[in-house]
Amino acid sequence: MSSGPVAGRGQQSPWLRPLAWLWAKKAWISAAVGALLIATTLYVLWAIKDLPDPGQNVLAAGDVMVLDRNGKLIEDWSPAGHYHVTLQLKEMGPYAPKAVLAAEDRNFYNHGAIDPMSTARAAWVDITSGGLHQGGSTITQQLVKIQLLTPQKSVTRKVQEIVLAIALEQRYSKDQILSMYLNRTYFGHGAYGVGAAARTYFNKDAKDLSPAEAAFLAGLVQAPAAYDPKVHYELAHERQLYVLAGMVSTGALSSEQADKAAQEDVKSELHIQSTARQSKAPHFVDHVLVDLEKLFGSAAVQQGGIVVRTTLDLNLQQVAAAAVSNGVQDLSRFNVNNSALLAADPKTGEIRAWVGSADYGNDEIGGQFDVVLSPRQPGSSFKPYVYEAALRDHKITWATILHDRLTNFNGYMPRDFDNGGMGDIKASTAILYSRNIPAVQVGQMEGMNNVVELAHAMGIKSKLEPYLSTAIGASAVTLYEHVQGYQTFANMGQRVDLRVINEVQDSSGHTAFKYENPASTTVLTPAEAFLMTDVLKHYQNTWSFGWNRQMASKTGTSDNGKGGIPDSWIMAYNPDIVVGVWIGNTAPNGGGGLIRAYGENVGLTIMKRFVNGLPTSMRAWYQRPPGVVQGCAGDAQDPFLQGACTATPSASASPSASPSGSPLPVPSLLPSILPSASASASPSASPSASPAASPPAASPPAAGPQPSPS
Repeated sequence: MSSGPVAGRGQQSPWLRPLAWLWAKKAWISAAVGALLIATTLYVLWAIKDLPDPGQNVLAAGDVMVLDRNGKLIEDWSPAGHYHVTLQLKEMGPYAPKAVLAAEDRNFYNHGAIDPMSTARAAWVDITSGGLHQGGSTITQQLVKIQLLTPQKSVTRKVQEIVLAIALEQRYSKDQILSMYLNRTYFGHGAYGVGAAARTYFNKDAKDLSPAEAAFLAGLVQAPAAYDPKVHYELAHERQLYVLAGMVSTGALSSEQADKAAQEDVKSELHIQSTARQSKAPHFVDHVLVDLEKLFGSAAVQQGGIVVRTTLDLNLQQVAAAAVSNGVQDLSRFNVNNSALLAADPKTGEIRAWVGSADYGNDEIGGQFDVVLSPRQPGSSFKPYVYEAALRDHKITWATILHDRLTNFNGYMPRDFDNGGMGDIKASTAILYSRNIPAVQVGQMEGMNNVVELAHAMGIKSKLEPYLSTAIGASAVTLYEHVQGYQTFANMGQRVDLRVINEVQDSSGHTAFKYENPASTTVLTPAEAFLMTDVLKHYQNTWSFGWNRQMASKTGTSDNGKGGIPDSWIMAYNPDIVVGVWIGNTAPNGGGGLIRAYGENVGLTIMKRFVNGLPTSMRAWYQRPPGVVQGCAGDAQDPFLQGACTATPSASASPSASPSGSPLPVPSLLPSILPSASASASPSASPSASPAASPPAASPPAAGPQPSPS
């Protein structure tokens, strides 16, 4: 007895119908497959014609054209004129090829054109992260990317890369492919190929490289701009140690040889020659190249043939460069030999001017080192974060009376230049006269953890210790992130991340990347941000800077704990521009001397030149937002949040006001006279000595003495 219907004679099972259809269409399918194979073959033949001959001196790389926001050329990053030496594999010495293999493709000789395990791992990372971030490419694939393909990340491009890599391995031996790669890959500082890199970095032939030197060079290949030892030596050194470990795992070195190489002082062996580079904003372009490496991988820079439309305004860049150059000359009598300036549009985050040093080509000051990205103590320019946190949390108003007299904060005694204070003063007076002790008092009232949290939210990414000394700038920040923090003030509490790239186009004119509308994060309400701006607008008149337009501003002067000044700053903004300037004294090895100039000197020189040189259109100012009232009781000048006005404002908490022990000498951390309508911001000729500051009593306790900037 049947349990179901039986197909009658002549009827076809549903499972066989697709096969029958395919059989019926076999001629068309065969033709389509044949056409696809022919097209693929023709494409491969056409593409690999551009591969270099392993025996010829060929450098087929295109330019990277870096344009400003108006389409003006900033720099033509061209391989033409860059250094290139073609070597046979046997001429590259015993270590350089093995070091590059350890860094880039440890199983190169044991897999085909692709490494299935690496590809699968990279694909998994891309899928789980929701983007195309992981590499997983073999050296063969990398050669294809830097020689044949456009700087684009897509599934289609990955398929092209794999097809071409397979074709490449059919045409050339592994040794030939490795030789081409080692002659073609970019090591930074204009050096294409390992032969040029050995000459450029160590002034020797590739065959004479030590294991340590070879590993160091190999580590640069992954991201030559990001690992540039002139600017980021520690990162390059970490990468070198990774390569040495890889050389041990591949059998290129023994553990003892690798340990010896790790101890070699490669930094002292570096002899990087200054390039004859023609650029209108070299540090800015360096940062653009780093961003390109992050977006597309180092192959994008190596292959070239792309146009980068950036945020820079060459007109403002020229004003900034002149302000820095002339300002450093003005301040040379105070032992200042270097400066950096960064300016951005606070509404969009677009960087408009970037001067990383006073002279990029000057090795005596380490000019290629970008101070914009270097952590330095900000001194009193950090205080606005402290006051803003307390104002926002209603711990103080600008009318709150603070105690500006020598005070022992449970073992920590911050000082000002006058070895005393101005007595009981309003909070607004304390910040305008840049008094240290009231700022520490406010930090204690608010809680330094809250201050650190706000500063991080506003854009500071460096680690900030929750010590009272951080309230007056003892924790280092970079100029880049400090401008980011002030951008939040300038944009009425909305943080928009700073950026340098608007669009990237490939050699065919197709858009490979385009920055869409910037996302903003609300950190402060407009009313809370306006509280700071409306008081800091008086700073330029308090210190008689002589600027030709209204700005909100704040200076900073750091202290080495012994009365010496390593760094001085000024930050300024209005609705159209936010700018920060740093000055100091630097040397080729990254060190430097102390200076005798204060933040006020920077406002009178470099910042004055820049502000007064801005376009007349950049003169906007803020309207008082809802939620802010002007004046309270006897204070008619300062802004207050609605409901925050009290009849008799005073500090809610007061530390012990009596000094412990005998008074100690106090450093002259500010100009030698108090500000007035005709105040001179010149420092005293010889600042008095100062003992190292005691560790502040904070939670967690300080690990050691903290400097006490002004």
